Amino acid sequence: MDGTERENVTEIRIPFRDIDMHGHMHNAAYYAHAEAALANLWRHRPAIAEEPAYLVRRSACIFHRGLRFDEPARFTVTVAKIGGSSIGFAVRVETGDKLAAGVEIVWVAVDRARHQPVQLPAPTREWLAGYAA
Repeated sequence: MDGTERENVTEIRIPFRDIDMHGHMHNAAYYAHAEAALANLWRHRPAIAEEPAYLVRRSACIFHRGLRFDEPARFTVTVAKIGGSSIGFAVRVETGDKLAAGVEIVWVAVDRARHQPVQLPAPTREWLAGYAA
């Protein structure tokens, strides 16, 4: 870990609460930390009047190496796809120079009242393009 602070990178040490009986991080904890890293990036988005709500459409995780207690981990969020109303995020989970997992999260923008898909706002789309993989 180089200590570099960027809005799309979150560095943590694996807490004991996330460890299973085999000494590895629980599968669900990968999602929790990936979503926290995504939330950290999302805080930097441009302000939008009447912004749509964003709902998770799909998520998946590919495990490469189990993380252990107190091990440093880096969660790097990139934008894999920008659709009409959806955003695909890729979260790379690394420890040192080794890949531990890859998490895919797809959000869909919806009208807050009707929960029907709506177009991504242009400022959000332009901002997201800066994080495209």
